[in-house]
Amino acid sequence: MWPLTRRASGAGVIALAVIVALLSASSASAATGVGDIELSADGVSFASTYPGAVFDSVALLSPGDSQTETIYVRNTGTAAGYLRVTMRDVSFSDTTYADALTVTTSAPSSAGSSHSLSAAAPCLVTNEGTVIAAGQTVPVTATLDLGELTGLRGQGATASVSLRFTLSETTPGSLPATQCASSGSTAVLVPASPSAPNTPSSLDGTAVAVSGTALTVPTPSPSPSPALAGPEVDSANGLTPTFPSGFTLDPNSWRLYQEYLVLILFLAALVGAGISWIVGLRTRKDADDV
Repeated sequence: MWPLTRRASGAGVIALAVIVALLSASSASAATGVGDIELSADGVSFASTYPGAVFDSVALLSPGDSQTETIYVRNTGTAAGYLRVTMRDVSFSDTTYADALTVTTSAPSSAGSSHSLSAAAPCLVTNEGTVIAAGQTVPVTATLDLGELTGLRGQGATASVSLRFTLSETTPGSLPATQCASSGSTAVLVPASPSAPNTPSSLDGTAVAVSGTALTVPTPSPSPSPALAGPEVDSANGLTPTFPSGFTLDPNSWRLYQEYLVLILFLAALVGAGISWIVGLRTRKDADDV
C-alpha cells in the first residue's frame, strides 16, 4: 500500500501545481489589464460587438468591385497590447466564389494583404502587430473584394464572414495563422442573410441592386352597362376614359386596308386624266366656233 500512496500523493502534487500555474497566469493577465477591447462604426459609440454588419451583403458586389469600411478599435484596458484580427465564422456555397472573394484589414501602421474566404480553416489571421495603448483608438480598414469570375462561375453563390479583434501580450507571429481566439470582440463583416432578400442575380452569381418604385397597374372595374362608358374627369391627371370589363383597345390590331392605297392612287390619276381630256375637248370646241 505504501508505493500506491506515494504515487497518489505525487499525482495530487502535480495537479495542484497545474492549478496554481493556471491561476497565476490568469492573475498575471488580469493584472496587466490587456485584452479589454471595444468596437465602433463611427468612432463615437463603442461596444463589445460591432453594431449590425460592416457590409450588408456580397450581393452588392460584381466581379472586379470592392467595398471598404472603417472599424474603430479602442483599448479599454489599463495596458497596451498587440492587435490581432482574425477572419472566422466563414461559410460559402461555392468554392470558386469563395476563392474570388477576399478580405483585407489594414491599420495605420500595418498594411494588410488580401485573404480568400476559402483559406479560413476554420479561421485565418488577416492582420496583427499593431500596438494599441490603454485608452487609444485605432481605425482598422476592412476591404471586401470580388475577383474576376468568367462565364457562369459562381452564379447564385452566397458567403458570410466575421472578424474577431483581440489584444494580448503575445508576440506577433508566434501563433499559427489559423489559430482561433476564444475571446475578443466580433464584427460581422458579411451577414449570412442579406438585408435585401429576393434580390435578382446576374450571370456572374452576384445580385443586382435594384432601386426605384414598382409600377402598379390597376385592374379595370367592370361597367354595369355593356356600352362604352363616358369619360371621367380627373383633377390630377386630366381626362381619362374608362371602359367596360373585357374591353381592349389595341390600335396595332386595327384593320386599315393598306393594300387599297394603290387603288386609290390609280383612281385619282384616272379621274385627273379624264378631267384634263374633257377640258381639252371644250377648249378645241370653243376654238372651232370662233
